[in-house]
Amino acid sequence: MGNWKNRSFFLAIVLVCLFTQLSYAQPIIRSSVDKREILIGEQFTLTLQAEFSPVDYTLHWPVLSDSMAHFEVLSRHIDSLYNNQQLSGLVQKITFTSFDSGKWVLPALLVTADPVKLGSSVRLFTDSASITVSFSTSDTTQQLRDIKPIREVETINPIWYWVGGGVVLVAVIALLTWWWKRKGKMKAHSFKSKLSAYEEAMLELKNLSGYNLAVREEVKIFHSQLAAIFKQYVSRIYQQTYLSKTTRETLLLLKEQQVDVQLLNKVLDSLGCGDAVKFAKYFPPVTESEHCMKLVEELVAQIKKLKETPKPLNSKL
Repeated sequence: MGNWKNRSFFLAIVLVCLFTQLSYAQPIIRSSVDKREILIGEQFTLTLQAEFSPVDYTLHWPVLSDSMAHFEVLSRHIDSLYNNQQLSGLVQKITFTSFDSGKWVLPALLVTADPVKLGSSVRLFTDSASITVSFSTSDTTQQLRDIKPIREVETINPIWYWVGGGVVLVAVIALLTWWWKRKGKMKAHSFKSKLSAYEEAMLELKNLSGYNLAVREEVKIFHSQLAAIFKQYVSRIYQQTYLSKTTRETLLLLKEQQVDVQLLNKVLDSLGCGDAVKFAKYFPPVTESEHCMKLVEELVAQIKKLKETPKPLNSKL
């Protein structure tokens, strides 16, 4: 009889140890949130802690979409748990936010543990959590405050906007008028002379005889003045400014005025000699410089003869 009691006691101890081992090996899930109240757009974190034996089970975390009902998933992070330097579980932290004001329930989430060997899967559910989403933190003092009196809206008379706009408009018109008159005076002054265009050109050409064409520096001035006198003459004749145009451009425009083409080509070569003197350091003979001046005199005389009242030149090249 005593022997039977000993065997029963030993069997009970074995069953208790086996049950304890099995319950210890069973996966466990714990969940918590760090905040129960948030402002709209603020973040809170859901922590899932799973304790299991990696040798016996493979853990599957909940499948979440980036946008749940009333909540949005921002990020996820997984860490490992160790016990005596052995892996004993995993922790996942999920960061949420919400843009819907109200009191919402974060639903329970399913975590599945599949056995590595034979056996059935274990389904674990997290705890649901109630989250309050508001525009501002609630006032817990509940203090009564004085009602502020109604303030009248300050009105600005719009007439001052019209007055200011009118002053600016008048100033702009006055500035444009002054600039236009000044421009006209400058243009008129550039062609103002007691002599006619022909008389002025011939006088200026005659003054060129005072340069010593045997001196290199004076030859440069001679040819530069020769081109300027011709452009000034054309500008006065046609009442347009051709001083900024090149000699070639000016002569090409004269082709439309029935000027002798051969003479134009000769003058073009003669005035081109001035460019060679200025840029290529060409030193022409005295007779060549004098011939250039005679050709310009001849062209000036022909333009005077052809156009007593000439029409304006076409400005298109």
